[in-house]
Order: sequence, then structure tokens, then C-alpha cells
Amino acid sequence: MKKLVALVCLAIGSGALFARVVEVVPGCSVKLGAVNEVTIQRGGKALSVYRGGGETVLLTHHRRDVVTAALEAKGGIVAPAGEKDFFGETKAYWDGHWTKRFHYYTQQSTKVLVEPLKVDRWVKDGEVISWRGLEFEVLATPGFTRGAVSYLMNVGKRRVAFTGDLIYGDGKLFDLYSFQDAIPEAKVGGYHGYGARLADLVESLRKVRAAKPDVLVPARGPVVRNPAAAIDKLVARVQALYKNYLSTNALHWYFKEERMKICGERVLGKGAKIDLMPYCLHVEKPDWILQFSTSRIIVADNGHGFLLDCGGQRQLDFVKDVVKKGLVKKIDGIFVTHTHDDHSQMVKAAAEFFKCPVYATEEYEDILEQPGNYLMPGLTENAIRDVKGMKDGARMKWNEYEFTFRFYPGQMFYHGGLLAKRPGEKPVFFIGDSFAPSGIDDYCLLNRNLVHADTGYPRCFKILREMKEDYWLINEHVPFVFKFSDGELDYLEKQYAARTEILRELFPWDDPNYGIDERWSTFYPYGSTAKPGALRELEVRISNHSPGRRVFKVTPRGWRGVEILSKPTTIELDSRQNGAVKVLVRVPRTVGTYVVTADVDSEGMQMRDWQEALIHVE
Repeated sequence: MKKLVALVCLAIGSGALFARVVEVVPGCSVKLGAVNEVTIQRGGKALSVYRGGGETVLLTHHRRDVVTAALEAKGGIVAPAGEKDFFGETKAYWDGHWTKRFHYYTQQSTKVLVEPLKVDRWVKDGEVISWRGLEFEVLATPGFTRGAVSYLMNVGKRRVAFTGDLIYGDGKLFDLYSFQDAIPEAKVGGYHGYGARLADLVESLRKVRAAKPDVLVPARGPVVRNPAAAIDKLVARVQALYKNYLSTNALHWYFKEERMKICGERVLGKGAKIDLMPYCLHVEKPDWILQFSTSRIIVADNGHGFLLDCGGQRQLDFVKDVVKKGLVKKIDGIFVTHTHDDHSQMVKAAAEFFKCPVYATEEYEDILEQPGNYLMPGLTENAIRDVKGMKDGARMKWNEYEFTFRFYPGQMFYHGGLLAKRPGEKPVFFIGDSFAPSGIDDYCLLNRNLVHADTGYPRCFKILREMKEDYWLINEHVPFVFKFSDGELDYLEKQYAARTEILRELFPWDDPNYGIDERWSTFYPYGSTAKPGALRELEVRISNHSPGRRVFKVTPRGWRGVEILSKPTTIELDSRQNGAVKVLVRVPRTVGTYVVTADVDSEGMQMRDWQEALIHVE
């Protein structure tokens, strides 16, 4: 076999791979691209890894953005048994997802195949695949996905590990949000399990390191020539990140120290020192605020009330009851702090019952009015009509109170705050779920907690710093008002800035937000209905998180009879600019749920079948 010349060049900061083909060991080459294509030659025949035309193709995990490339494979497919349903039961997944996308708290990536992939052999940890004199040992290496595997191959004295998305280049990860999951031993559900599978990642990386490979070939990113150093670097970064996360963690308030210690030791090791922020000052609420569960009512001297959030039937019944009993004469308005269903589920019903307006800030007005157009954690299907979207900083006089509406993207991007000032009283800032007395409520990586200086928690810190008067904070899950001292706020900002720098080192992208914001590119509407054979216009919405201008190419793809009527389109966006590409499709004439996907390409970023939209033909 002709010796292939290694021409790899990794563009620092962007992750761009300029060269295309690299020889790994004699007889084994990798074509670098959106998904790497490994070809192993033996006796005139070929075996492929990740994608390619070999007589056998080895797959490490089920993710659509990698595995779609294998749909065209002609050879027999080998895949992990632990992810069998994601390869075969794809129609059932998408049919169910049409309704499961609401009230969704499992927090797993939806990058699932649309068409099933026929797998010829299912493998699990410890099995050996024999092919033309070569043997591939199967290692269970969960982390990026729950059931992922790696393959170890010996060629002469050289050992090669094909590790999927376990590592990206020199101690980096493709993203962080894919590691969100439940932590059963700490009684932590998927929504609260920040990077839960980082514990699996650390164990899997150490398992690969112990096998002493000479080379790692990932599914995406450059070939790793010094596996031990790269693995050690990644483990150190992951542990530093998780230690930092725990140090500012609001779950310390909700779940207490023992459960946080269990979470921490999974990633940091048994007996590791777990730093938790002590509780800040918290006292009983003022008597002009009524509280029940995740709702609050501000009561004016004339007996009228202003409701903050209404998350469930019990909350609505409480508000109805206090009005019926005369404790509150009338509800004049409702402010929704954010879109999670434990705060928004019954707002529509409350507004209709009390015949009052609903307020939010402009940034999340649309998602309240059209929740099905988005895919976010905990969305309600109850669309609220005619939300009054207020500009950030807008003020409103209500009886003796002055309200100031703020865009306050703390716990999630679609989040606001309401500052209520009452004469002669300390102002109270209703901040939804953005802070608790023990720190930051950023435990769900699917919430779009951006780390730009002017959004996410950096914005929230800045707003608190700029408030002239002394104030109290209210998180409606906390039965107190509370406040951070200057020193505590300094600590939170310092730790969060340190975490941002860790994230910057952890990802191969030119901005860390690509690694924590799965929705940097997304379809709008995410879910929509259509008549049989109808035309449907969609948008691919893109946020350019990068520090400079980028050109993005969008290539839509229809499945199961969906006809794409738009050509691939490019859009140029300045730094921090948002834009959209129109996609026109024609849906089939058969009733059912259909999926449209799209590739997104930019310099150093090649994302295959990156996002999806659902169209339900009725």
C-alpha cells in the first residue's frame, strides 16, 4: 500500500482541519472531515470506522450528527448493543417526541437518526471482532452517549484506539451539553444533573489510557499522537470544571451537602474536597407579598394583587381562593419570570380566569406565545395569548408600586426579572430561578446559559452591581428573601469568570458558547402542523457566537418523503449577530410526524444533520 503523507494542521482557536488524509499506522489511514473516515486495508479488502465503503463498518455510538454518514455504507455495520433502539426504533422515537418535547426533563440530545440503520452485529464490552487477521477489542466507554464503545486494534507493535467522541484533539471535548444526565445515587434527575456523565467520561478515559494505545482516532477532530498526555489534560480540565461548578451551586440549598458530595466524588474521586458556598443572608419575606409554592402575589394597599408566575393547578387554586376569600380583591396582571412549566403551565388559564394581561420582557415574549416553535427544557404546551413584551429597563406604575422589567437570563436564556419598589420599603427583585442563597441555578446545560460578557450570568451580576438601593432577592422556590454581600458577589463573579476560562480551554471552537449552547443553530418553528401535501416554510436560525465575522452554509435535508424545495444557502453574520435562512419544504400526503434536518458549515465547523424540525401532517 502506498504510504500516505500526513498533512494535518489544526487551526488554533477554530478547530479547522485543513489537511484531508493522514496515515495512522501502515495500512490504516483517516480522511479527516465533518466525520472522520478511517480505512484499514488488508488483503485487498477494507474495513471502515465511523463511515466509508469497507466490507465492515465499526460505529462507536448512535448520534445522528456522526452516524448519518454511515447510512450509505455498503458493508456490514457493527454498533454498540447498549444503543440498539436508537439505531432501529427511530420512527417510534420521533412519533413519541412530538408530544414528549413538552414538559421534557430527561435532557438527552435529540440528535437521533431519522431513518433506521440496519446493524449486522451488536457488540458490548470485552468482545473481540476478528477481521482478516486483525482483532478489534471492544471497550465500553460511556460518556458522550450512554452506551458508547471504543475499539482497540493492534498492528504490529502499534496500538490504535478508535474512541468516537470521547475526546477531541489535545484534551478537549466536542461539547458539554451532551453529558447532561440523571445521578440516581444522589437522587438527582436529568434536569439537575449538570454534566452528570462527566463521571463516566473520566472512567472511560482512564480505561482507554490503561490500554496504552499509541494513537487515538476520534470520530471528529484531529488524530491524537500522545494519548496519555491528551487524556490527562482532559481529565484535569473536566475535574477543574466540575469542582468550580460545585463551588457556586444553588443545589447546595435545595439538595444539601451530602447529596452534593456524592455528585462531586463521582467526578473528582472518593474523598475529594468539595467546596460549597455557604448560605447568604436570608430572612422572612415582607408582609405585602403572599407566597404559595412557585407563585407570589404582590398586594397593594387597595387590596389589588399582581401575580408572579402560575405553574400548576394548585397554584391557580390558591390564587382563586385568596380572591374568593377577599384577601386579594382582584388580580390586575401577571408577570412570567421564565418559561419553565413549574412557573408557566397555568398562566394562560389564570389570565383567562382573572381577565388580566400577562407581562414578560421582549426576549421571551414569542416563546410564551408560541412554545411549540422551540425546543427547550420544561416547556408548557399552553400558549399564552397577547403577552405584553416589555423592553429591558421599562418601568410601570401600579398603584403605589413602581415596577422595573429586566431581561435577566440567569437560570435560562428565556428569563426575566421584576424589580418592585414600594414606598418606605426595601425593594424586592423577583429573579425567577436565577439565584438561590447558595449560589447559581445553572445546573441544566440545555437552558442556554451563555457566558458572553453581556448575557447569561455575567449580565445578571452586572445588573445586581448597578442597583443603587439596598434590595432583597426572591427565588420562588425559596421561602425567604435573600441577598449576597459584596464579598459573596465578588466570589460568585470570580468563580464564574474562572469557569469561563476553563470552558474556553475545554472546547476546540473559537468561542466557548458553542460548547454549551446546543441551540446556537436551530430550526424555527421547531414543531408545526400541516395539511397533507402542503408547503411549509421554516427558518434555520443561527447565532454567531464567534469574536469575528463568519459565513455559515445551511444545507437542508428531508426524510421519509419530505421534499426540500430550497437550495443550500449561505449567510454572513458579524460577531454576536443572529440571522436566519429560509427553508421551503413540501410534506408528504400521508398523515404522520416528519423530520427535516440541516447541515451547518462554517470555517472549522462542519455539523452534519445538526438540527431538526418536526412537521406533523394532520
